[in-house]
Amino acid sequence: MTPSPDCDAPGTAGVQLHAALAEYANRLLLSTGLHAEDALLIASGQLDAPAELDGLATALRAGWELAPEEPA
Repeated sequence: MTPSPDCDAPGTAGVQLHAALAEYANRLLLSTGLHAEDALLIASGQLDAPAELDGLATALRAGWELAPEEPA
């Protein structure tokens, strides 16, 4: 896995999470060693997770696909 990208990396800028989801994600990520930026890149399919986190990657990508889109 690559080190965490800059917060301004494409695909991560401007992402807003509901407070409860953000808190849950923070607790989950603490146990995996991932940074939030890495999780967003994995969820969006821009970064591959290590093999031991395949299940988490699947869940992140499923959540990404189900997230409502912001109105333009």
